[in-house]
Amino acid sequence: MSMKFTDVVSAGEDDNPSLTLVIMAAGLGSRFGGDKQLAELGPKGETMLQLSIASAIEAGFSAAVIVTRTELIPTLKARLIDLPPQFTLHFCVQQLTDLPESLGVSANGANLEALASNRTKPWGTAHALWSARQLVSGPMAVINADDYYGDRAFSLLAQGFKLRPTQWQMVAYPLKETLSDHGGVNRGICVTQDNLLLSVEEWLNIAWQGDNLMGSHQGRLGNLAPEAMASMTCWGFTPDIFDLLGEALAEFVTQQGHKPDSECYLPVVVQAALRDKAKARQVFVSQTSDTWLGVTYPQDIDWVKQKLMELLGD
Repeated sequence: MSMKFTDVVSAGEDDNPSLTLVIMAAGLGSRFGGDKQLAELGPKGETMLQLSIASAIEAGFSAAVIVTRTELIPTLKARLIDLPPQFTLHFCVQQLTDLPESLGVSANGANLEALASNRTKPWGTAHALWSARQLVSGPMAVINADDYYGDRAFSLLAQGFKLRPTQWQMVAYPLKETLSDHGGVNRGICVTQDNLLLSVEEWLNIAWQGDNLMGSHQGRLGNLAPEAMASMTCWGFTPDIFDLLGEALAEFVTQQGHKPDSECYLPVVVQAALRDKAKARQVFVSQTSDTWLGVTYPQDIDWVKQKLMELLGD
């Protein structure tokens, strides 16, 4: 018996909702030079996406939603055909015109269709998750398709939802373990207190410069601690995130929709929710020492393949 594929389903009520893994797989991989979500990096030629789903199933997840582009769905379906029959897989397409109804037909005087036609990339990670809103009715983990998180990350999220079913979550990694030898990387740098997230700020082009770990934040170059906690887009959310995403996207498109390269980032939405006392959101942070692996540049491929063979090979 093969697994279940669905392209569109409606969200419903569930007194005991199962855990869903939302995988953001619509990126264009501009620095990588291709579709990273299809790169065969595992010991048996697996993609990172396949490895993450395997880890999630082991941790007790029963469904996944892959947010992607239309042209990638046939290849992804073919790769995932051998998943367990009880595991349900949904696909949804991140469409540029899928925006909050509150925007109406225009944003800041510009037609939404015209805004979308000027873009060559999606609206960002906040919009990617928003695209899955009709397919998730319970607690969810949210990850990137082209990263390897290790088994423990999914176990931490599953256990967290059992202990704190209404609380958002994040799994963080030591910054020094998330770098590339082939160029700078962008990371969300976290500040916590008593395992609760106080802030997450996007730092750009992080790389070693001699003995110093440097990056750029809000246009200024600064030092970063190698042991700083980095958000690698490994989140745990309850469905109330979708209301906040809708509000954030409406504001973002109104203010920045005319910029073809502008993106609405998920950490920015989380940060705004933390600061808004009326929303009273908390994010519990678990730190894992498991290996995180990702390919930002083509030169990362051989090293990542070697590390995955060491971790997962027979």
